[in-house]
Amino acid sequence: MSRPGAAFVVAGVLVLAACTAPSSGGGPTASTTPSASAGPIPAEVLAGLTVEVRQARSDWALRVVQLRVTNAGPGDVTVAQARLVTPDDEGVATSDRERPVRAGVDRDVSVALGTPVCSDAASGAPHAELDLVDPEGRRSTLVVQPADPQGHLARIHGEDCAAAAVAQGATLTLADELGTHEVDGRFVGQVDLQLTPVAGGPPVEVTGVDGTVLLAPADGSTGWPVDVTTSDGARRTVPLLVVPTRCDAHAVAEDKRGTFFGVHTRVGGVDQPVFYVGADDTLRGALHDFVGTACGMPTG
Repeated sequence: MSRPGAAFVVAGVLVLAACTAPSSGGGPTASTTPSASAGPIPAEVLAGLTVEVRQARSDWALRVVQLRVTNAGPGDVTVAQARLVTPDDEGVATSDRERPVRAGVDRDVSVALGTPVCSDAASGAPHAELDLVDPEGRRSTLVVQPADPQGHLARIHGEDCAAAAVAQGATLTLADELGTHEVDGRFVGQVDLQLTPVAGGPPVEVTGVDGTVLLAPADGSTGWPVDVTTSDGARRTVPLLVVPTRCDAHAVAEDKRGTFFGVHTRVGGVDQPVFYVGADDTLRGALHDFVGTACGMPTG
């Protein structure tokens, strides 16, 4: 996807060369695509730009990531458009709005990832392209291999492909009704994880479920051990008894991931990365109400 007139950044460090000279050692080239009237953005401004992959909790389920553009250089720029290409997703993830990035600050530019590619043939490194303009109207396109210190892209790919593998042999959902019980004087909720076999698909085993930032197993452990399989063709329901992990009011008010449960599985005997099964709107509301009631939060 690299294009003529692009400046390359490797792991967030700008590598500059003459505007039209090719690389002599087979490595990355660096050049800029100038505006016909204003010329290119100065090299010292481009040299101050680095890019890193981030992901907001609210965007996790949407498969949207942020390209964080840090401007440590001497001049302001605007990201007119950002594009991210990865070997693990189809197409080009493209931003839909401009983002000014003043000198000395950083800004996030959101892009939605394409359909996941889960074949063994996927290879190569992700890269991003930033179409930039400065206050004088000078333009350049910067091509970068963004840093990803938290491993967001690898995690997303693992989740995507685990969910796709499981879907070949089973449907995993959370029932939309929340049960409630009193256990040893405590108010306890019951979330039902439902496992429905897919005819003709590979056997799927569920081996465990993780607690969330909002909900924990009622027995005080960090997750629920599970041992169910689709190998006999029967539909299974796994009851998860939950209690709140915390009782501060903003934990519910600001909740982003508290109703997504991490599921551990095997498909055809092969362990899969953890992926997440989320509550629908009905169950999400019921769980938030449950936490409020269990914690004695005021209502109204």
